[in-house]
Amino acid sequence: MTGSSADLHIHTSYSDGLYPPAETVRMAKDVNLKAMAITDHDTVAGLKEGKLAGRKLGIEVISGVELSCELDGNEIHMLGYFAPGNETELEERLEWYQAKREERVFEIIDRLNQAGIILNIAEVRRFSTGKSIGRLHVAKALMAQGTARSVHEVFSRFLGPDGVAYVPKAKLSIQEAVEFIHEHQGVGVLAHPGMYRIKNAAERTLEYLDGIEVWYPEHSPSFEDHLYALALKNRLMPTGGSDYHGVGRNEIGCVRIPYSIVTRLLEVAVGV
Repeated sequence: MTGSSADLHIHTSYSDGLYPPAETVRMAKDVNLKAMAITDHDTVAGLKEGKLAGRKLGIEVISGVELSCELDGNEIHMLGYFAPGNETELEERLEWYQAKREERVFEIIDRLNQAGIILNIAEVRRFSTGKSIGRLHVAKALMAQGTARSVHEVFSRFLGPDGVAYVPKAKLSIQEAVEFIHEHQGVGVLAHPGMYRIKNAAERTLEYLDGIEVWYPEHSPSFEDHLYALALKNRLMPTGGSDYHGVGRNEIGCVRIPYSIVTRLLEVAVGV
């Protein structure tokens, strides 16, 4: 499916992606996408640059964000897709998330220092383009100083749940996240339901959702069929995307959805 397809889950260097928005948009254009969504974690700061590049290259850039939520003590992610034009207000409202992310990084650094691994916030900020900083930026700083050779090693030894510097992320409830999205003319979609410890995450959150991310690189065909049927039965929009970060095996456009879904998303967002 080319020319009339979209990838609705893409990250840039404004959160934990590798490439800046303009370069990410260019790559989407190179694989013949008609539309893409920038869905950085807890920030929309990269949208201005991304939309400008999109206008120059003739590719539609959808306003999006990925929010961290909690369900029964487990981390769940919500994707918000927004009607265009309110990115500045959105960014102001997301400052709470960004402040919490920064507090988390300071605590991670403190725990690393206590473990004898000396790191400071300036070293971490070198790897962040925007306001939002997180564990991937810490990982890059540790790699730069030679403490680890790969992101996987950093998360295994230090930053993952069993690591010496693990700090849980501040999270909203699913209901709070969707209410925030709706307040800003957005559509709330459950991200990658197959990637959580809670196996029935989609079923558990149906009452709050506008859509479900059905098509995803790590979802099996049978699970996608299940999610698609669940979405149709509950009159929710099925969406999909690559979850591209610039590292790992998921490339932009490896998951493509019909452009008609983008049209529907924006119609619903305008009507929220």
